[in-house]
Amino acid sequence: MKSVWVQLIAAGIVFAACAIGTAAGTSLGSDWTERPVSDDSPFSGVQISADGGTVFAGGNHMLVRSWDGKSHFGGQSGIIAAMSPDGNYVVTALGRSVTLLNNKGEPLWERILPATARAVAISRDGTLIVAADEKGYYSSWARNGDFYGRVTDDPAKKIAISRTGDLVVATTEGGLRFYDGALNVKWADNRSGSIDTYIAISSDGSTVITAGGTRLSSHTSNGTLNWMNDVTKDTIIDMACSEDGSAIIVGGQDNAVTAIDRYGKTHWTYSTGSKWANSVGVSTDASVIAVGASDGTVYVLDHGGSLLAKRSTGGIIQPRSLAVSRDGTRIVVSDQYRLNGLEVIGNTAPEGLVTYTSTPLNPVSRYTTETTIPTVNPVLTLTTTGQTPVTPAATQKSPTGLFVVILAVAGIALVMARGKR
Repeated sequence: MKSVWVQLIAAGIVFAACAIGTAAGTSLGSDWTERPVSDDSPFSGVQISADGGTVFAGGNHMLVRSWDGKSHFGGQSGIIAAMSPDGNYVVTALGRSVTLLNNKGEPLWERILPATARAVAISRDGTLIVAADEKGYYSSWARNGDFYGRVTDDPAKKIAISRTGDLVVATTEGGLRFYDGALNVKWADNRSGSIDTYIAISSDGSTVITAGGTRLSSHTSNGTLNWMNDVTKDTIIDMACSEDGSAIIVGGQDNAVTAIDRYGKTHWTYSTGSKWANSVGVSTDASVIAVGASDGTVYVLDHGGSLLAKRSTGGIIQPRSLAVSRDGTRIVVSDQYRLNGLEVIGNTAPEGLVTYTSTPLNPVSRYTTETTIPTVNPVLTLTTTGQTPVTPAATQKSPTGLFVVILAVAGIALVMARGKR
């Protein structure tokens, strides 16, 4: 009977080890690093192309490289710069000059603004380029450099172009502005004040999400207000959205990451300890959410706010300097010393993840505030007919508990065997 007991215990240990290996199914590995030209000019913003193959990093000396490192160029100023989401073009501004580069770093054309550049944006395939200067002049051009339009308005903080290319959104010192490609004003909102800075536009162009201070706002493409909520306890530092706008992730000075759905409902928060959540990024469906904390820690969360993996970069992560590939397998993050290319290894998609592209709720007529933080991490699962009750995320079976059960079964078998002697 001694041999039976030994076999049962051995089997239990093997089974429990397998269970532990399954539970720890996601890890974060380092694939490559890039150092800036000088230590006193770190990279200050990153993008990943839609196919995950090209990386852009801004700063005093910008860098553009393929993930495998075979393509590599940069050196120009990238403080005011952006890469087209397809990875084929980069627009950069220095002083009054705006330059469009191809994916080899070759200048295609240069245009001069009325005053010093303040913000630039480029459409998905580079067919529309928009720049704004400090005197409030907005200018737009086609990919070949042909002039589209110009308008004078309040100076811009940031500019974004919809994936469909027919909507230009600017956060300005006087409120939100919506334009078409020729910079004809589609809608102007002075009611929202000058608080908004960050912009995200859903993939179908129907919803515009903006953030500033502690406030998050949602508008339709024609400017109708869906909702406006205070979602954090302190200033928002960064914002990212799933492509359909169903999951909105913000990081801030309240040392937390907060997840909000398309209807303005806060679903969960994840604490980054005593450090600011300086940067956030999400995959297409928000099944992978990456967070860069000011202490240099990168957190990888799932759609329900549960931790999948984390690691330290070794340096302070810069604000708004993290990006996630559409499929969630690659993360690029800039710290004070280097640009880091990280691989997400293992299964990251939670069971039952559902996102929809339904239109937002009917507009609300009043300012609402929602600061209640749930004690559980629910999955952002919505229906096309409205907001459903919060559904808790699936819990993972504890390997330790499983090991105890196996040992208990083995013990019972031993007692029964001894009873028969």
